[in-house]
Amino acid sequence: MATTPRTERAAAAPSAEPLPDFAGVDVRLLAARTDHAVLGEVATLLLRNWPTGDEAVAYYEDGPGKLPR
Repeated sequence: MATTPRTERAAAAPSAEPLPDFAGVDVRLLAARTDHAVLGEVATLLLRNWPTGDEAVAYYEDGPGKLPR
């Protein structure tokens, strides 16, 4: 049986650089003003699924890490 060689790239090593903080981005304004088709669709989907303050829930597992005992 012949095999086809894999062509995906090897996974990159994790970076120690922190991700940028986009907490201050106004997603409603972004959805209304962007002319980028994909970004506009993603922003619209985010807004459609955005929980209200009453629906938002955080779990212990969502935290940055467990404290040592």
